[in-house]
Amino acid sequence: METRWQDVKKKSSMVVGRILEHHAGFNPEGEALVFGARRLSWRELDGGANRLGHLLQSLGATHGDRVVLLLHNSVEFVESYFGIAKIGCISAPVLPTLVGSEVAFIANKLRARFMIVDASAADLYRSIAGELTSVEHVIGVGDGHGLPIDYAARTAACPSDAPEADVEPTDDLTIKFTSGTTGRPKGCVRTHQAFIMGLLNALTEHPLHQDDVGLVAQPLAAGMAVYFLLLYLYQGMRVVMLPKFDPELYLEAVEQERITHATAMDWMARRLGAHPDFVKRDLSSLRILHGINQLRSLDSWHRQPTFRADITAGYASSEAGGLVTFKTPSDFRRAFAEPDFPGAHSCGRPGRLCQVECVDEHMNPVPVGEVGEIAVSGPALFRGYWELPEETAKALHNGWLLTGDLAYQDERGYVFLCGRKRDMIRSGGINVYPAEIEPVLLAHPAVREAAVIGVPDSHWGERVVACIVPEFACTEEEILAYCRERLGAHKRPKSVRFFDALPTNGTGKIVKKDLVAMVQSVEAA
Repeated sequence: METRWQDVKKKSSMVVGRILEHHAGFNPEGEALVFGARRLSWRELDGGANRLGHLLQSLGATHGDRVVLLLHNSVEFVESYFGIAKIGCISAPVLPTLVGSEVAFIANKLRARFMIVDASAADLYRSIAGELTSVEHVIGVGDGHGLPIDYAARTAACPSDAPEADVEPTDDLTIKFTSGTTGRPKGCVRTHQAFIMGLLNALTEHPLHQDDVGLVAQPLAAGMAVYFLLLYLYQGMRVVMLPKFDPELYLEAVEQERITHATAMDWMARRLGAHPDFVKRDLSSLRILHGINQLRSLDSWHRQPTFRADITAGYASSEAGGLVTFKTPSDFRRAFAEPDFPGAHSCGRPGRLCQVECVDEHMNPVPVGEVGEIAVSGPALFRGYWELPEETAKALHNGWLLTGDLAYQDERGYVFLCGRKRDMIRSGGINVYPAEIEPVLLAHPAVREAAVIGVPDSHWGERVVACIVPEFACTEEEILAYCRERLGAHKRPKSVRFFDALPTNGTGKIVKKDLVAMVQSVEAA
């Protein structure tokens, strides 16, 4: 029967569920996702997401319901993320490495009706089940979870066609809770349209192709990994996902799956470069390695005989919609060739779909070279913090996001990050920015990891302290002498503390408030 155009239901391309549907329609048997021994086509991945959507609807899920994902990396995580989006519900990924009180706080704050929990986190769920005030249905993933609803059995009985739902670009897609390094975490709300515009902003600066192969090696629940997962899937790329970051698995995946695009934060790059088989691996397929901020992290990579990839990096924020500044391959090439290249230690320049300014406390742009707070404007900004209107009002001003990060720009627009506003050290009446000191410390051959903090001091107000994980034995005086040659007097650490490890949260970020407590404990002993 002939169909009239006016009878065809309009579907927006700016909703996340359409990503899988699009590629399943045009390339149904093409490989979409690889996870261990499991290899899913676009048809299978889209069908799995549809089944999860149908399951939730059969349990009474309605538009706008929140679903907590207490999952490690898995095929079920990906299916759930898309399936939830397809029916107009909102996903809230939570790291299973959190403690029970943190998970309960998030679930109760969201008044979540549903939780999807993998077997390794089932005991964590059971330990807080009595505290959960709104959760009605718990779906278990994997063998031996012992939870009321089995994901595999129940989704297998659901249809694989798209569930019926009206989803608009302005509907909420996901709520990502901040790491809570200074207090209770806040839920960052992103809409479908804003999320996709964040992907498009990245694609204008770092073009990806359908025949590229992306590697996801970090926890999806942590935020940036799911951003890159969707970035790759949006372009129709095959995605290889690891259960967690492991240097052996990472290098094996690059070699065997012919990965072309991978991310490696500085700590990851250093661990990969230290792997005993690093120089033996075939890394020739890599076209882009993203995420390096400190050039020293690539020391071992330059000696890898098959590594020829371009390097990229940038400044990203969940509230800003992902990457907003971009350090391009040409920037890195200049940095390696010209030691005095001013942009070597920058985080790049603003992308084409957003605007970035460094502003003072009155939202006025500061002069070139002066430090201000990074403000971002563009179509990818978050909608606000979940049910925190006062916190949202502090962050959003007339279409601008105040990020809480301090930076300055040079005359060519390069952005130089100085650190979190809350981490700024006020020493002797002068503002000291840890991000200006830490790269200097990391350039010392005896320093593996470094963080700079301010400790309360009766004379200075705050005293600059360098906290170091050494690569090999060194002394405090050696580090202080090194800093005297390379830093102005007000930036030089007054003391150095050595540790076996620095405290980090679930995403690998150093938790400076915990580090301050560690230093104060050492000094009080």
